[in-house]
Amino acid sequence: MSVSKSQMLMLKLQLLHEHSLHRGQLKVAQCLCDELGFLASPVSGVDMDLKIEASLRHARTLLAAKQFSKAAAVAQSLFCMCYKFNLHVQNANVLLLLAEIHKKSGNAVLGLPYALACLSFCQSFNLDLLKASATLTLAELWLSLGASHAKRALTLTHSALPMILGHGGLELRARAYITEAKCYLSDPCFSVSENPDVVLDPLGQASEDLQLIEYHELAAEAFYLMSIIYDKLGKSNEREEAAASFRTHITALEDPQDETNEQYN
Repeated sequence: MSVSKSQMLMLKLQLLHEHSLHRGQLKVAQCLCDELGFLASPVSGVDMDLKIEASLRHARTLLAAKQFSKAAAVAQSLFCMCYKFNLHVQNANVLLLLAEIHKKSGNAVLGLPYALACLSFCQSFNLDLLKASATLTLAELWLSLGASHAKRALTLTHSALPMILGHGGLELRARAYITEAKCYLSDPCFSVSENPDVVLDPLGQASEDLQLIEYHELAAEAFYLMSIIYDKLGKSNEREEAAASFRTHITALEDPQDETNEQYN
């Protein structure tokens, strides 16, 4: 029973941490990381999965706070720990995190090797969903390098979509939808007026998924793109509605209502 309670507490803390990051409640998110760390034994080599999980979430919290160098330092240290204990699957997760850190810090070129290394790990250990997630990150990295890479990024996104839509969570699905739409919009050969549904449908689905999990940052991006598309189509009412939703999510992200520790005690 004590083991079961410990596992349930760990799961609860993980879910609350994800929700806090989505809502921009970074103080709460860091407190939850600390709680996860307290659950692990201080003995070296014991409770490694829990220690790695706590460190991964600490790095993600730093990333959400845009403390890129600190997030990268935590991830690099974590990679060394995983390598020391031959934790190959966890290493793949850390490599993907490093790729995401470089992507969000504006250093896409530096992120490419990490995404490719993660893909190599995934292929070696048959980690299909993680491979799809790494492929999506690779597509996002290529897309951030400029419009000339839009077609390559779209091909990568489409190759990952079946696995993501079949087995991925709402956040991953929404990221894939947004990336797909951005690929089309970045392609100079694509015409919004001729194929509006190709970009509006995935963005609409992404916005629905992101509002369910209250992921304000990505939801704001989806509505921002929708407002631009509606403006190009001359649909003023739809544009204003999307713009209002964008403002709502930006306001919620900039002024998060941090709960106290009572929320998860």
